[in-house]
Amino acid sequence: RKRLKPLRTVVAWRGRAEWDQVMVGLYCGDSRLQQDALDRVSAWKSRVGPKMPLVVDCTAELTHFKVLDSSVRLKSHELILSYGLALVRFVNLITERKQKMVSIPLRQLDREITLIRVDITMWVVDLHHELTHGKLPWLALCCKG
Repeated sequence: RKRLKPLRTVVAWRGRAEWDQVMVGLYCGDSRLQQDALDRVSAWKSRVGPKMPLVVDCTAELTHFKVLDSSVRLKSHELILSYGLALVRFVNLITERKQKMVSIPLRQLDREITLIRVDITMWVVDLHHELTHGKLPWLALCCKG
């Protein structure tokens, strides 16, 4: 019997060390390090284009708007739209697997989401709903989300 070789996956980052460095940069509180990490993610995007993992893309978007919020004076309406878009994309991404099986409202999916090892609180689901179907929420709520 022949042993099958493990499949190799081509990724945009050079190795585990680069991946770890970028993830630390994205999640740290230093906006300079966050910007360095965002620049690296941008380089990754240029390598793989639309094949960039959505979870990396969503994390970078959320971090990007956080950096913009702290460094540039954008109008609160612009920030609400920016944070809102990133949050909606994030929630859609993590619930996509369950939604593909059957169309279920997110409120009903909340219990099932924990079964796929994603814990999102009900207020985030409510915030997602307001962003997609209702009035735009306050900036502070979008930032917390």
